[in-house]
Amino acid sequence: MPNQDGILIRSPLPGDYGWIIQVHGQYYADKFGWYEEFECIVAKIMVEYLLNFTSEKQACFIATLNCKPVGCVMLMEKTHNEGKVRVMFVSESVRGKGVGALLIAALIKKAKEIGFSTLSLWTTNNQIVARALYKKIGFSMVSENPNTTFAKGSFDEEWKLKI
Repeated sequence: MPNQDGILIRSPLPGDYGWIIQVHGQYYADKFGWYEEFECIVAKIMVEYLLNFTSEKQACFIATLNCKPVGCVMLMEKTHNEGKVRVMFVSESVRGKGVGALLIAALIKKAKEIGFSTLSLWTTNNQIVARALYKKIGFSMVSENPNTTFAKGSFDEEWKLKI
């Protein structure tokens, strides 16, 4: 059921995994100059997810508006007790409408059902809006290291949340 702004959170449909790769590739190239190396990382995440498609310890959620994807997030197993948040994205056109919060809420609900006690995620210090959302939800940064690959000059950050 859509929220008051018409945002619907659903499971992926055919083509959505390709959309996740495409939207990450385009957005981060335009916004930060992260090209093939970053898009390759996202593609590898999709392959890893799809190779474990029958796993009960992962999930993918797509946010839509007017039947078009506007956001995504994935949950994958990091350890037996810890889930990992992957490929979180919200289109700029719908930021501020609660899409990120809806996606994370769906992910946390699923993580609890699976039995994870902790969630972790990786981001960079460039992700100002995402970092603010993670902090608001209760994630805490646990480590920070200089990025030596696609985002030179930025910092990789690991964040965690007890659920």
